[in-house]
Amino acid sequence: MNAADNKRGKLPDHKPQPSGPEKAKHVPFQSIYREEFEVVEQRQGTLRFYPHTEQLPVLLRALNLEFHGALPARIARVDRRAVGFDKLVLFYEGLIFCNGINGTRSDRLRLFNLVNPDLVTKVAIVQQITEETRRGMCHRFRFYAGDDFFPEIRLSGKKLVFADHVLQRFSARVPNNVGEDLTSFLRAFYSAPLIAISVGPGRAFVTDYEDSILAFTYKESDTEFFITTCLTVNEINTLELESPPRVFNFHYGETFTPPRVRNWKPSVNMMALYSRWQKKCQLKPPEPPLQKSEWHRIGYCVKDYVIKKGHAPGSRLCFIDNIPAPCVFELCPGEVEPQYDESKSGLSACQ
Repeated sequence: MNAADNKRGKLPDHKPQPSGPEKAKHVPFQSIYREEFEVVEQRQGTLRFYPHTEQLPVLLRALNLEFHGALPARIARVDRRAVGFDKLVLFYEGLIFCNGINGTRSDRLRLFNLVNPDLVTKVAIVQQITEETRRGMCHRFRFYAGDDFFPEIRLSGKKLVFADHVLQRFSARVPNNVGEDLTSFLRAFYSAPLIAISVGPGRAFVTDYEDSILAFTYKESDTEFFITTCLTVNEINTLELESPPRVFNFHYGETFTPPRVRNWKPSVNMMALYSRWQKKCQLKPPEPPLQKSEWHRIGYCVKDYVIKKGHAPGSRLCFIDNIPAPCVFELCPGEVEPQYDESKSGLSACQ
C-alpha cells in the first residue's frame, strides 16, 4: 500500500466489490483533523460494515479532537474521578455534539453519545452491520468509543436485529431534517428501557418520542429480538395495556440480571404512553439543524444551559435501574435516587 492510498483511507488487502446493484462506499471524511481521507465500507462474506473496522480508531481520534477542542478545560478533562456535576455537563455536551451538530454528515457517519460504566460520556461512532438474509436485508449496530469500549448494546440479554423495513418506515413516517433519520432513529430506540405492549395482533416495544409515541413491532427468539417495523401513533389501531407491564433493559456485555428494585415506575410510564395514544398526540416538525461552524461557541455555553435547567454542583447522572447502558437520568443537588419495587403490588415485571 503506497502513501497516496493511505492518505485516501484505503486499507491493505481490502478490495471492496459491488454487491448486487449497490457499489461499495468510498466517502470523503468530513473533518479538518483528517483531510483527504476516505471512509470505506468493509465486506466480509455476506456482511457489510460501515465504516470499516480498521478505520475506526483513526476516525474517532479526529472526531474527539473536534469535540474536546470546544469544551471548557475542566469538562474536557472529565474522567471516572470527576464529580457528578461535571459528568452531567459532559453528557449534555456529547448530546448536542452528536445529535445537534452532527445529526447529518456528508460522510454518512453517525455519532452517538454513549455513557460508559463510569458515567463518563464518550463520542461513539455507530458501525452499521448489514446482511442479506432469508428475512431480507437486516441491520445491527455497534458503538465504537475506543478499543476498550466497543459494545453491541443488548436488550435483556438478547441481540437486536433490525429489518430494513424498520429504517425505511421510520424515515418515511417520522419528521426529520434531511439526512438525520438514522441519527433520530438511534436516539429514539436506545434512549430508555422499552415497555412491550400488545399492538394489533402482535407485540411491540412502545416508547415516547418528542410529544408522541413510537411502536416497534418485534419477533422474539431464544437469542434475539428481530424488530420488524416502526409505527407512529397514526398506525397504531389498538393498544392493550397489561398488568404487570413487561419491561426490557438495554445493557453492555452479554450477561444480564433483571433488577429487583427499579428507580422509575414502569406502570406510570405505560399509562403515560397509553394517554398519548388515546389523545393521538402527533409528531411535530424537527427544529432546524445546528450549524457545524457553531460548535466552538456552543461548547462553551452548555454549562450555562445545564445550570438554567436547575442543576448545580451536587447534581449527577444515574443509570436507569443501575444497569450500565445508554439510558440515564438526572438528579439535582440533594435529590435522593428513587427506589421502587412494584412487584410487591403486582404492577411490574422485570424481564
